[in-house]
Amino acid sequence: MSGSPERSEASETEMMARYGITRVPADHYRYKEYRYSRLSDAIAQAKRDTPPS
Repeated sequence: MSGSPERSEASETEMMARYGITRVPADHYRYKEYRYSRLSDAIAQAKRDTPPS
């Protein structure tokens, strides 16, 4: 399915308005080359990578 990006974006906007869907910003946390949506997951991985002292 091909179409112009402008039309696709307009369609998304129309569908969001029709169904009462809103867009919300979301934080992402980066650790090394990975991206996490939860800070606790990023911290847990960093702790696994850190040798015990």
